[in-house]
Amino acid sequence: MNFIFSGLIWFDVVLKLENKQEQIDQNVEATEQKKKSILRYYYVFNVAQCENIPEKYLPKERETSELPSCESIVKGMPQCPPIKHKENSAFYNFKEDFVNMPKKRSFKNDESYYSTLFHELVHSTGHESRLKRDTLMQMSEFGGEVYSQEELIAEMGTCYLQSFAGITSQFQQSAAYIQGWLGKLKGDKRFIFQAAKAAQKATDFILNIKETKEEIKPEE
Repeated sequence: MNFIFSGLIWFDVVLKLENKQEQIDQNVEATEQKKKSILRYYYVFNVAQCENIPEKYLPKERETSELPSCESIVKGMPQCPPIKHKENSAFYNFKEDFVNMPKKRSFKNDESYYSTLFHELVHSTGHESRLKRDTLMQMSEFGGEVYSQEELIAEMGTCYLQSFAGITSQFQQSAAYIQGWLGKLKGDKRFIFQAAKAAQKATDFILNIKETKEEIKPEE
């Protein structure tokens, strides 16, 4: 249940008082400014509590659209966890096995929404019913080594999926995110190779790419 309250907002207003003094020698006016604080307060209301508001004063919602290449990845994922839009934060719930996403219009653009969704879906591949990835199953405290490894896997997997879907506008942000988690891991190259391998395995699962082994026939 949602509750909406009116609120009290106050501003510390600074007034500039002018004291003009004529300077005869230079024939100009100098202005001395003095500052004085005055407390003012106003009652404000949520727009949902108001009626008959002119349309020009209403906040405009960003128009959203589905990106076919991204939607096909999400809909084609085997054992895709439920995707909910209940809370205004993006996360994967390991215990209940679902992804929560903020509403699409809350993102700067549609590409940003799908990139975030890809990140959470990569996390979900580590569930025991899918790839049973140790870095997810043994998630430690925020910023710890195992936590950082899992975040690195999720973001590298996101980059793979972005490339597959043909959305490149988020690459720079993903690169910065990866660099941040590498810093937590002190730039240890072992983690890069391990994360890259795990991220590839996660994206193959999402894209339903089966690992095939070439059959070697004995020479006659």
